[in-house]
Amino acid sequence: MQINKNTSMWPVFYLLLFITLSKYHLSIGFSLKIYMIFLAILFFTYFQDFYFRPLYHYEILLLFFYFIYCLSGAFSQYPEASIRVILGVILTLGCFFIMRYVVEQASIRAIETSIANVGIIFNSISLLLYVIGLRLTDGSPEGVEITSFGLLLDRDYPRLIGLLDDPNIFIFYNTLFFSYYLTYLKGWKHSIGFILCVITSLLTFSRGGIVALLLVVLLYAILASVSKKIKMMTVFLLCLVVLLAAGSFMQVDFNQIILSRITDFSTDGGSGRFELWAQAIHYFMSRPLLGIGAFNFSDYYEFEYNEKLFVHNTFLEVLVESGIIGFLLYFSFLLMLIITFIKTKLHKEKPYMVLTLFAFLLQMVSLSLMINEAFFFFLALAFKYISIYERKEADFYDIHHKG
Repeated sequence: MQINKNTSMWPVFYLLLFITLSKYHLSIGFSLKIYMIFLAILFFTYFQDFYFRPLYHYEILLLFFYFIYCLSGAFSQYPEASIRVILGVILTLGCFFIMRYVVEQASIRAIETSIANVGIIFNSISLLLYVIGLRLTDGSPEGVEITSFGLLLDRDYPRLIGLLDDPNIFIFYNTLFFSYYLTYLKGWKHSIGFILCVITSLLTFSRGGIVALLLVVLLYAILASVSKKIKMMTVFLLCLVVLLAAGSFMQVDFNQIILSRITDFSTDGGSGRFELWAQAIHYFMSRPLLGIGAFNFSDYYEFEYNEKLFVHNTFLEVLVESGIIGFLLYFSFLLMLIITFIKTKLHKEKPYMVLTLFAFLLQMVSLSLMINEAFFFFLALAFKYISIYERKEADFYDIHHKG
């Protein structure tokens, strides 16, 4: 039997909740995560009725990209690293197709209710873990790369990581919730969700992530009605008041920390990212067509500088590891996805999807997200909305054609 439409909120709810718990996994040669186990259980439970919908053009391009990306590993200097990422790609893509099925079986109301509920749970627990971490460090944290519950001490900055293990990745996961609450800012639940999203996102002190969310707000404010603009500003100011009051209570000067993060940008080279990007371009020039090989940048860098680091730029990572061919396929996938959004009028019907994609692309400039379950869940959501639009268009055509 198929997933019951009346209870279909729960599979989507648990799927999204488990995705936010990606930090908690078993290492068995690869990271076996909770959401993967959950999807496997669903797959075997509904195996008889499981089916794959035809792929959209952007999905085909994405699969072609991953094929070229994995193929580049066959010619790499460090094939062991390539084999690991190839297994990861196969596993994640398998999970994506199950995600597609689970999301497709759910109603739009169930999906959006799940987003609203999980967003509050994710941010509330993350904020609680952060406060516990602050209290354990006596409100005066000092240290480098020290973790305490939901707190990361990064060059003496008390950065929120919550349920995840990186503040920049946290804000990436939070983007979907942030954009959803922003565009559905009505009622106490959504207002509380938005306030929590703003506070936790600011507490990550992620410069790239915060700038991306600010641009999302600016973009939506341009398109929104006057009443929505007033409501957004009111809620945003309330968030700042709550944050400053909490900082005063915990004896943490958040205002000074934010100013320090901004001034540090001119001296720390984007936390060392500019040097990594220059090195990535250097490696790319040595093998421009097919790249240096899947997941090989960190090994190249470690061999040369005795330190294992990632590119911290998804687009540069695609370019250097899969070459011009892989980059053109990945760029074509993103372009086709954007075109499909425009054709299906998602920017009008579901603006939070377009805002989320906009923020994702901005954040990918400073993050390595070649394989990420939050992004694949977003693609599953996109598939759902696009397929609904196409069915509506087909029904409209059939009615008029018969008439």
